[in-house]
Amino acid sequence: QMASIPRQWTEQETEQFVVFMEELVVEGKRADAGQFKPGVFQKLADKMNEKFSGCGLTVKHIRNKHKRLKEKYMFVAEMLGCSGFGWNSEKMCVEVDSKQVLEAWGKV
Repeated sequence: QMASIPRQWTEQETEQFVVFMEELVVEGKRADAGQFKPGVFQKLADKMNEKFSGCGLTVKHIRNKHKRLKEKYMFVAEMLGCSGFGWNSEKMCVEVDSKQVLEAWGKV
């Protein structure tokens, strides 16, 4: 059996996905442990397929994307907690003061 190729998300899809997730959090769709309540991933898939007709996103795609974004978020939060790192809100990325800071962080 062939390994499934990860779906390539467009920038627009990713941005919209984050917006939808934030809306669901505001609506109280998250359980106590920070996990989404049952049916939320299906709801996200429906919203995405409605917004981007023919994108064919499944609940599995949504779960995987959520997991990857969560990992990236943890990674960024960890970096921003260290001195020498900053957030560039215009470019929406982490900036580092120097190559030395980055190398030292990489060794940890």
